[in-house]
Amino acid sequence: MRQPAPAFKTLEATKQYRAALASLQPVVRKQVLARVKLLFDNPSHPSLRAHSVKPDKHYWEAYVNLGDRIIYIPDGSNLVLVDVVSHDDIHRYSRRPPR
Repeated sequence: MRQPAPAFKTLEATKQYRAALASLQPVVRKQVLARVKLLFDNPSHPSLRAHSVKPDKHYWEAYVNLGDRIIYIPDGSNLVLVDVVSHDDIHRYSRRPPR
């Protein structure tokens, strides 16, 4: 059995995440915020279905609902929120960004 991941201690939201959140319908925005709280407090919660985005595994995704995903980077005890995308757009985060 897999050990539960520890809760994060700090939270960072990128400009892209904030813009994506602002563009959502109020119902979906509320869902995202509830899922971010759960992700922050309990990243191993099974309802999040959190996993790395392949093939590079730099970014991670967590389910908001059947169609929407939170893209994030677990950086030690810091949770970096990167974006909110539809399932169909996950491929944009399959590769590590160029340096």
